Amino acid sequence: MKSTYLLITTITAILLFSSCENDHIRFDDEGTFVTDTLSGVDTVYFQSEIIPIIQTNCASCHFEGTNFDMETTEGIYNVLLDGNFIDFNDSENSDFFILPDPGHADDFLTVDEHVKIIDWIEQGALNN
Repeated sequence: MKSTYLLITTITAILLFSSCENDHIRFDDEGTFVTDTLSGVDTVYFQSEIIPIIQTNCASCHFEGTNFDMETTEGIYNVLLDGNFIDFNDSENSDFFILPDPGHADDFLTVDEHVKIIDWIEQGALNN
């Protein structure tokens, strides 16, 4: 009886713990942040969510007329996609986050903003 109880408990524990999921976002200077992937991700909209993040955090240095226009709506989208700053296969390591040096974007973005941009990329980086 005890061995049956122990076997059932062990199997239950293995199934329970192996079903947990999470993604780890690693910031070299800030530690590891865990993003919950069990709950559904809401659609992230470029026009109403991504543009304000980028304009607030990036446009003061990367403005219209520079090689990296992060000020105008058209400029932001064109630079990110046409400039190959988005990596659809490895969104966390997109050039947007690691150029000109690793962590540059994260010096200005909050964790929530970083995660929102990752979600947008993983949803296809649509101009929606």
